[in-house]
Amino acid sequence: MNSGDLLVSCLTNCEVVDRGFIKSLNSEYEVTQVVGGTRQTTNYVYVYANGCFVNIKRLRGSRLVSRTKRRRNMTEEVYRVPRDVLDGKVILNLSFSTSGHFSAETYTTDGGVVKRCSCDLFKNDESALKTASIFCPVGDEWGIAKLYLDLVPKLSRKAIDIVRRSGAEIHTGSAERLGDVLRSPGFSILICMALTTLQGRVQCLLNNMSHVLELFVTAKVVETLDGVSLSGWFIWFTGNVPLTTVKSRITGREYTIFYQPSILPHTLSIMVPDARDLPKHLIPDIVIFEGRIDYVGWGKLMDLVNQGKTPNLLIEVKLGIMCMRWEEPQYVIEQMSEYIKLLRPRNIALVSLSSIDPGLRKRLEELGVAVFDNITSETTQNNLKNYIIKALSTQ
Repeated sequence: MNSGDLLVSCLTNCEVVDRGFIKSLNSEYEVTQVVGGTRQTTNYVYVYANGCFVNIKRLRGSRLVSRTKRRRNMTEEVYRVPRDVLDGKVILNLSFSTSGHFSAETYTTDGGVVKRCSCDLFKNDESALKTASIFCPVGDEWGIAKLYLDLVPKLSRKAIDIVRRSGAEIHTGSAERLGDVLRSPGFSILICMALTTLQGRVQCLLNNMSHVLELFVTAKVVETLDGVSLSGWFIWFTGNVPLTTVKSRITGREYTIFYQPSILPHTLSIMVPDARDLPKHLIPDIVIFEGRIDYVGWGKLMDLVNQGKTPNLLIEVKLGIMCMRWEEPQYVIEQMSEYIKLLRPRNIALVSLSSIDPGLRKRLEELGVAVFDNITSETTQNNLKNYIIKALSTQ
């Protein structure tokens, strides 16, 4: 079924409802959306027009009548749309809760009457992906989206498979967006396309890609060690709960793996805004200690170092896509320099999806950082495997 047929079917099973986000006012409809990311009580309204889903603020004939700031970064926007512009069209209301829960509903209007419709736009991951593919672009985000679709499903499957073979499952807990990315890439890209700005969509896609790549690299570490997971894999960003503890069949040793732990409180610069020389880079991607370590407390990974226990291996993971500040060469140098200063890891590496600029590579290697770029290539993965074995086999 093509997208046109799918959308026509959406208008054949509808019932009249009273929904607050669309109200009939004489010859117009009043449509309300609340924008502000995907981890707050927000809703984004899209209308199928001229071959793609367009946000209500960009719909021809729509005019803004009020914009009100709510708590945090939420903004309520109210639009008026002539009846003849909206009637008979497929309308999506994409909503989120403070926990990150996503829901999608389909509506239409007819002569001042609002109807909710049952259709197959969101019945599974494949249909969600098809729906996402007919969202109107707001810039050049589809280049990033194509890379996302080429990369994320493949690496997600590989990471999940390695973790399962080690005897565990990945538990994302409150990181609901990451759970979407790992298990439902079609829904995850739809969630990114729900955002109304180019910056929002691109940042959403890149953040998701980064986390999947980080977990893939972590899984490759465990695969290299021929590791048995001694616990489930629990993701708690900055919380300093170990991702997992594994026992290697190769070295015979146990290793505790932290994923995005906090070396010190990562809000330090906010709490002491006028202090100079405060460390700014406090959340490395992957930190591995030999032996079993329990929860060390939020913002207290540094305590382990102060007690004489230094990491055997620290790995930072980058996309190598210069769209985000944390991918810029000077940022990367400062980041790695602070990790070395604070944690004093015995081995430190940077893994990148893309090629690393020769100048950046030279500066990193001068710091003692091993660089592995083009990580999806078999050659790079073999080189990384040899490096991991050597790093984690040495006393």
